[in-house]
Amino acid sequence: MDTFINALAEYPILGVLLVSLIVTLIFTLVRKLLKFAVSIAIVIIALAIVMHYLGHDTLPEQGKRVLQKAEEILP
Repeated sequence: MDTFINALAEYPILGVLLVSLIVTLIFTLVRKLLKFAVSIAIVIIALAIVMHYLGHDTLPEQGKRVLQKAEEILP
């Protein structure tokens, strides 16, 4: 560990590269997870809307209230 710290102290550009690599990795992971969550939410909402309009009344009460509020908000 001391060798690593000494190398970073001796060559500060390595520290900058390491920090930029870590930030890029974290940003990429968060972005991919966010895309996945949004796509899953869209699929679930679309499925709920289709089931509602086809007459399958299998949604719980809270889901029914959410759909009713969405119908009121959307023209």
